[in-house]
Amino acid sequence: MAEQCLVKATVERSSRSSSATKIEVMFRRLFKRKVRDTLGLFNGHFLEAKAFYALEFDAVCCVSFIGDIDASKSFAHIGDTLKGEIISTFQHSYFDHNEQKMFFNNTIYVLTNQRMIELGNNWCQVLHTQHQYNWANDVIKSLSAFRIVNNEPVIGFARQTTAN
Repeated sequence: MAEQCLVKATVERSSRSSSATKIEVMFRRLFKRKVRDTLGLFNGHFLEAKAFYALEFDAVCCVSFIGDIDASKSFAHIGDTLKGEIISTFQHSYFDHNEQKMFFNNTIYVLTNQRMIELGNNWCQVLHTQHQYNWANDVIKSLSAFRIVNNEPVIGFARQTTAN
């Protein structure tokens, strides 16, 4: 009987120390995390979204992409439909001298549940976990309403996409 009590007490102590260790590790990562290498994080004129995702969530992401969309309408749509889920927004902007105002090149939305959206000039990519494909597909479908159709004729030699 005394041996059972001793084993039970030892198991309880080891489980408490294990959970305490996990909590200590979590707080150490949370409060002492510093970006040590920014080589892959800053690509071109702004953040590289996949590297930022890995740094932010300590995980590899899945990426869903849509091109040929109106960035202004998509920006407004994302702001309206996901405003309750947006944690932070990072933006690269530039000043246009002719218009005398600021315009954005890229915007990265950090969302709840390990999700991000990167919105570019005429494209968008949705970064998510491997269990969020349905959510990503819904976002992509909603952005497809803002498709840009190019009606300008091609000047010069171009390969025809339809047969004569």
